[in-house]
Amino acid sequence: MIRKRTLFYLLDGAHAEVLPELISRGALPNIQRIIEEGSYRKATTCFPSTTGPAYLPFLTGHFPGTMNITGIRWFDKKEFKRTRLNKNAMRSYCGPEAAWFNTDMPAHLPTLFEVMGESYNLYNMITRNIPDAYDLGKKGKGLLYTRAHFLKRHHPVDLQGHERIMQMLRSGKDFDFLFAVFPSVDWDSHYYDIRDARTFASYKIADDSIGEVRAFLEKKGWWKDLLFVLTSDHGLTPTHTHLDIGDWLTARGLKSVYYPVIWKQNPKSAVMISGNSFGSIHLLDHPGDHELCETEINSIMGAERLQELVREPAVDFVAYRADAEHTYTIHSRKGKAHVRVDQNNFEYRPFTADPFGTGQLQVHGHRSALEATFETAYPDFLYQIHQLFRSRRAGDIVVSASTGYDLRDFWEFPEHKGSHGSLHRSHMHVPLIYNQKGWHTHPARTADLFDTILKWKGLRPASSEGEALF
Repeated sequence: MIRKRTLFYLLDGAHAEVLPELISRGALPNIQRIIEEGSYRKATTCFPSTTGPAYLPFLTGHFPGTMNITGIRWFDKKEFKRTRLNKNAMRSYCGPEAAWFNTDMPAHLPTLFEVMGESYNLYNMITRNIPDAYDLGKKGKGLLYTRAHFLKRHHPVDLQGHERIMQMLRSGKDFDFLFAVFPSVDWDSHYYDIRDARTFASYKIADDSIGEVRAFLEKKGWWKDLLFVLTSDHGLTPTHTHLDIGDWLTARGLKSVYYPVIWKQNPKSAVMISGNSFGSIHLLDHPGDHELCETEINSIMGAERLQELVREPAVDFVAYRADAEHTYTIHSRKGKAHVRVDQNNFEYRPFTADPFGTGQLQVHGHRSALEATFETAYPDFLYQIHQLFRSRRAGDIVVSASTGYDLRDFWEFPEHKGSHGSLHRSHMHVPLIYNQKGWHTHPARTADLFDTILKWKGLRPASSEGEALF
């Protein structure tokens, strides 16, 4: 019986516009060869479009709100108000707390590593039930990542990652699923620019790796029956201005806790930033521990404060639960609109304005919701707003930054010169490449890869928010 293997390259931060530019120049010959033999298209990632949470769709088939991991940093008002000493009150996966990512996920929703058979991992933080021997990047990862972060020398991480893949293959081991993260495109895009020469070099490292790994697998006779996938978890945009939402609220009488300043007396708000173009605001100065809807938000935060926040150039829009059931308010400097999701019916209705610029939409089914919005400025916004607010950790108010801005300032070290996390097309569209032809051509989500890989293996997901691409 033919063994159906999957080789998955995640180029963290690979841009849906930059990658094809490099391919058209002939700078990435190994990726270009796969596209010529297979397919290249765009897909949508999730909201927030940020590393970690955005790995969940293709590894679990579910989005951050469903998985209750609503950002690289999150806050849980119910747990916080129960006791400040509760370790489940807040989280930052940018540091030691990253080890809790695995136990923070719902235990009943499996990852591809848990269902695909002999599965290897490289540099991915989702490692639940992966034996150490199959976690290729675990040994020395902490020191390697720390050096890369503070010295801004990122390429050694990817180069060592490739060597670990080759060492595993040369040792004679076989695999059903190999998931490899190459993080340097993201890091160099953050600290330099999405089109900096150092960022381009990161793409080239991944391309060289693909070429050498493919040559080895061809000699073994494995490539012809192997599914190869390359994608990203988000795009990025250059950043010229930072607005720190936590400091902004504190200066206006709503003293905020935020990472790393999480121990403040009698805070009135909490702010969690991801990407750093996504933020969740949790208002604390009220009785109870429930999520707030529009009337309460205007009362507790103050309608004038909320309006002032929305007028900030750094803020593209904010979203919050409306008073009506199953409804969310989209609030920008232009005015307000509503997203309503009732069972499988999706509606976008401008109220005083049309922040998303699509006019009124009414569709049935989440695939129709994707198709109706895929090429807009805010791809998949109907479903992504809905999935995020499934979790109370999404907060009372979600902030999506304007392009060119992000939402974190002093504690952002090294300074970000590129950001992601928002619902804007430049962050939501990602490249999707696979070595197959003739698959479906309708708009795709990264969550569809979960179902696709399982179907390739002859397995069926127990539950998923994706659909197979063939």
